[in-house]
Amino acid sequence: MKKLLLLLICIFAISLSGCMKEYPLSVAQTDIVAEYMAGLLLEHDKDYSPSLLSYQESINTNIEDTNPFEDDIPKPTEAANKDDIPVPTKVADKPVIPDKDNQNTLSEVIGDSNFNFKYTGYKLVNTYPEDEINRVFSLDPREGYQLLVVDFLIENITNEEQTIDLSKSIIQYQLDINTGTIYKPELALLENNLQYINMKVKPGDKIPAVLIFEVSKDIDMSKINLIISQGSKSKILEVK
Repeated sequence: MKKLLLLLICIFAISLSGCMKEYPLSVAQTDIVAEYMAGLLLEHDKDYSPSLLSYQESINTNIEDTNPFEDDIPKPTEAANKDDIPVPTKVADKPVIPDKDNQNTLSEVIGDSNFNFKYTGYKLVNTYPEDEINRVFSLDPREGYQLLVVDFLIENITNEEQTIDLSKSIIQYQLDINTGTIYKPELALLENNLQYINMKVKPGDKIPAVLIFEVSKDIDMSKINLIISQGSKSKILEVK
């Protein structure tokens, strides 16, 4: 019996040494083949009772285990229709200048009929506020820059106390220097910052408000406009 087993092993080894087509197997399939080969050899032993399934039956029974990591393999998805892919919108290099003959008033753009808004001037400073004695907070520009402060006056034109609240407004402010160089206002935590002002004003009272811009010291400022817009309404303030 031992001689027969040895002969079968030698024949099987020789058959594997020749040219053959390679069939890559998974770990589970390799175990099935090994078990099946062992069964072929042992079935010639008179003391062995065959209990294994055939190779094909074993493959069919364990087909779900042939690739236990199949769920981890990413599957290609159907390509999206190119018409459904959003195309990024190009941001304009220059602001859209409203028609000077078809503008709103500053109060109309801001949209609070209880108040009158008036531009009163501008100044260039190296720090804001400039009052070193009473200030508890200061805004300083980066090296090579300066602060351009635009001043406003807000007047309560009603006969009752009113609250001016622009903290949730969607008003856009753009400082246009020499028609093309655009600056946005600084997010300064000041009570009178026009972007976020929220305070009570007595009837007839006027309160100051500001917008602060950090601008380069080297830029030519021969022409300065402040473009204020909200929705379809807009106003150009000729700062300089």
